[in-house]
Amino acid sequence: MSDRKTLLPELLPDPRPRPRQGPRERVAARARVMLDRLASLKTAAGAAVLAVHCGYGVVDPLPPPPAQCTTVNDPFSRLFVTGGPVATDAGGTNASFTVASSTAFGYDIDAVRVTAGGTLLGVENQQAQNSSTFGTEFAISVMPDGSGAPILFEVDLSCGGAATTKHYKATLDGIRYDVVDLD
Repeated sequence: MSDRKTLLPELLPDPRPRPRQGPRERVAARARVMLDRLASLKTAAGAAVLAVHCGYGVVDPLPPPPAQCTTVNDPFSRLFVTGGPVATDAGGTNASFTVASSTAFGYDIDAVRVTAGGTLLGVENQQAQNSSTFGTEFAISVMPDGSGAPILFEVDLSCGGAATTKHYKATLDGIRYDVVDLD
């Protein structure tokens, strides 16, 4: 036997120009070919497809989601408010209040109004930044008016179909704000 390699003669069909088809026509033609192939199988193909999809379950199903705040009679009783002074870049201090629940989620703050003792600076949902913990956490920033008077503020809360307005009074007590629920 020889180690010499040679080319074998090859017969190719005569070149014929093909009509140009757009993407839609090519896809439709392929679909027709597939349907023609499967048309002879009919019932057997349907049963095979059904058998493939029906015999298997989920290996690790997800646990049911924890109950939202609307599953209890008074969902807003689970919230607590704490506060403290926060130094600003300009050398002053602002008040920072946290509305939180460590056992429930699904709350929304629709509005916050400071009625006395300061000016609202902003409300921020802290849950997105702190997604490793379960619960709800909102930060409310207030600039005190400097009079030393208590800060009175209202928070419009909702969860699902339940909604309420909570009224709070915050008094600076040394290094923290003592926050009292007025409702």
